Amino acid sequence: MAAIHFGNEEFAGLLRAGLAARPDPAEAVEAVTGLLAEALEASDWRDGCPVTATALETVGRLPDLQAACARAFADWQDLVAAKLLASGYPEEEARDLAITVVDTLEGAEMTAQVTRSRTPLLVAGRHLARLVASYGP
Repeated sequence: MAAIHFGNEEFAGLLRAGLAARPDPAEAVEAVTGLLAEALEASDWRDGCPVTATALETVGRLPDLQAACARAFADWQDLVAAKLLASGYPEEEARDLAITVVDTLEGAEMTAQVTRSRTPLLVAGRHLARLVASYGP
């Protein structure tokens, strides 16, 4: 459980930093992917998301750990949604976009780690920024 809590806080800190880096939410989401790419490359592609790895290993077998992982994903979605809501996005769109952003970040981070390349994260960031901007208030 401690590793899940640590992973949750680590990723949440990175999300907070990226989301605070730009007032525009689309640019902020793209900034998050840049920070993720930098951190992953600095770790020599080893420091991926421990929550995602644990979640995949615990599905259906360790309900307490699975619940902790689900809580982490919800926490991250809440951070993104808060940025969108503060920028004037309607509640339902903000929540849906937050899910999409977090899910895309997690997949892009895993792909970047496996391929040892920033490209998956940076491409995801550009497309997420376009998506977020297209729903803007």
